[in-house]
Amino acid sequence: MPVPRELFDEIYARHGHRCPMSTLGGRIGYAAAAQVAAAERLAVYYANTCALDGIRVTTGIGNPRVIEQGRHTLVLVDRADGRGVQVSLRPAALDIAWEYRWVSEALDRDRAELDAAGLTARQAELGQVLDGVLQRLWTIPDEELLEIVPVTLDLEGNAQ
Repeated sequence: MPVPRELFDEIYARHGHRCPMSTLGGRIGYAAAAQVAAAERLAVYYANTCALDGIRVTTGIGNPRVIEQGRHTLVLVDRADGRGVQVSLRPAALDIAWEYRWVSEALDRDRAELDAAGLTARQAELGQVLDGVLQRLWTIPDEELLEIVPVTLDLEGNAQ
């Protein structure tokens, strides 16, 4: 299900800038929220990244629990019965995000050696790469970016 474009604008306003991971967090949260319509939701995300702002906006949960395991997985459940979904990024999603990160890191590495014109050109290139990456992340179907599976949390908050 496509995420309304204005939600991404809200994500970027909250986050302070446009980036692939906040965008992917929006995709994760939106897909999960579509599956768990409960008024009282519990969210657990397994990485402390920019994706959290996208998750906050699209799930309406201001402070999801974060368990740092370095994996881009959201568990969103109904507090009443513990049933919900686990939404994880597929490797293809991270590959797309890395297209931007690679160019950004290269610019950071080379910045001291660039003159003003070179820096301006590289920043413009980075902006074009970001625009292309975000356009793809906004529009690629969920099944290509996300793995969505039903889950139930036990009393300790562990997915089963």
